[in-house]
Amino acid sequence: MKTVTKLLAAAFLAGSSTSALAATPDTRLQALQDQISALSKQVNDLKADTQKQESSLKQQQDDAKARDVEAKKQIVAAAKPGIANGRLSVTSGDGAFSANLRGLLQVDTGYYSQGGGSKNLPSAYGPDLSSGINLRRVFLGVQGKVFSDWSYYFLYDFGGAATETQGHIMYAYLQYDGLGPFAVRVGAYAPPINIEDSTPSSDLMFFERNSPSNMQRNIAGSEGRDAITVLYTGERLFGAVSLTGNKIQDGAKALQVGSTTPAANYDEQAAVATRFSYMPVSTNDAHWIVGVNGLHVFKLPDLTQAGTANLSTTPGATARSSYTLSDYPEFTVDSNGTQLVSTGAMAAGHVTSWGVETAGNYQNVYGQAGYTSYSVTRSPMAYGVYAAASGTPATQVVHPSNDSFYGWYMQGSWIITGESRPYSAATATFGAPKPAKNFSIKDGTWGAFEIVARYSDLNLNSHKNDPSSLITGWTNTAKTYTFFNTVRGGDQRIVTAGLNWYLNPAVRIAVDYQYIDVSRLQSQTTPATATTGSSATLPTLKGGQKLSTIGLRFQLSI
Repeated sequence: MKTVTKLLAAAFLAGSSTSALAATPDTRLQALQDQISALSKQVNDLKADTQKQESSLKQQQDDAKARDVEAKKQIVAAAKPGIANGRLSVTSGDGAFSANLRGLLQVDTGYYSQGGGSKNLPSAYGPDLSSGINLRRVFLGVQGKVFSDWSYYFLYDFGGAATETQGHIMYAYLQYDGLGPFAVRVGAYAPPINIEDSTPSSDLMFFERNSPSNMQRNIAGSEGRDAITVLYTGERLFGAVSLTGNKIQDGAKALQVGSTTPAANYDEQAAVATRFSYMPVSTNDAHWIVGVNGLHVFKLPDLTQAGTANLSTTPGATARSSYTLSDYPEFTVDSNGTQLVSTGAMAAGHVTSWGVETAGNYQNVYGQAGYTSYSVTRSPMAYGVYAAASGTPATQVVHPSNDSFYGWYMQGSWIITGESRPYSAATATFGAPKPAKNFSIKDGTWGAFEIVARYSDLNLNSHKNDPSSLITGWTNTAKTYTFFNTVRGGDQRIVTAGLNWYLNPAVRIAVDYQYIDVSRLQSQTTPATATTGSSATLPTLKGGQKLSTIGLRFQLSI
């Protein structure tokens, strides 16, 4: 404004001096007005130019800020691909998103050495176990997280125990981690049941989980189980409470534990499972955990439609709810899937299991042990009972005694190259050792070697010599007795010794030897017959055997 004033003053003085004498007052006034108008236009033009410059400068500043923000976003969101131990992974720059390829290949080959007496056993008791080769596990999937607080896991299996499969869901879950150390998981997966159950298949010390733990996990857990779980994963305390249903791969079929033939399923199973573990010792050289677990199947799957006759009302009908407890002999190359111990189908209302367990390491030595109890609440059963020879049977309802079974194991390892089994607080388990030096012919290094040993005992006998019986058949020459309390699942004891060679964190070669001793009295559909006038006699036929196995595994885990 001062500049404008000076211009006006100068113009006025100049006009006055040059034309003061020549111009009339009106002329001088008009000339002055013209000069003022011209100067005002110059001032307005100057203001407009200044505003344009200021607006342009502000736009440039805004554009620069926007470019800076976008550049930062691009830097933060930039994907970081990588490969660690053969596993392809992609992670966003801020770590909020990730995707990791997961894969596991286990190729097993083995031989069963059975005594000549086994050839005389009925087919259900494993007279001729099939030696050969099997793709035990062929896992392929992806695991990661989204928006920091959400994690996911999708995994398919194309292998299988005894025979390979065409592929089925092992894991498909979503988990919220924003309440750490608490988390909530929902989908299909293996809900935490015990130490062996929570240990990844790639990190198992032996070819298979020990039978007591494996049978427990199959009751209400194992891979592909529909479930929702609340987890607590602290540094020393681990806890999990799960509500579980059927296995997702069963679909509309309910595959009973130990059965290879699905039965119609009209209502799914419902159970609650828990596992708690505490670490009283945690040092650089030693870790020790103790734990308890339990599960209760409060709703068994219905095998008949509502209102249809069942064993509690009609002799010989299909039980609305029944359960079978059984397990493989810790080695699954046999293509027939034979299970040497099995209770057979038991009409039941509930199934309960609990256990105590412990595990720990000291430098390169590791030990683990557990005891598990199983109980089956039996349901009433109806039989056609005879009172005289060639008479008409009358329906009689009996309620079998509840059954109790048990199993226990102890196992350990010595890593002769000095590595240790690392502890994972996320699962309260110990993983496979990582070689200090990977196998390399060029460098003359050999990886890590681990010697392992285990003893397990699974006893599925209950009331095996109970004489309680009914006459379910009677002719002029003989009577047929059914012992309704007797469960002769057998007692399976296994000694295993093995060697694990970890060539690097991804490749492992393992050799396992097993000595299996099964003590079992045969059960029969018509358990015993006696001549008329004689009393009931429990069957004494032997269904057990002693055998050995030798197995070789090649494993790739990424």
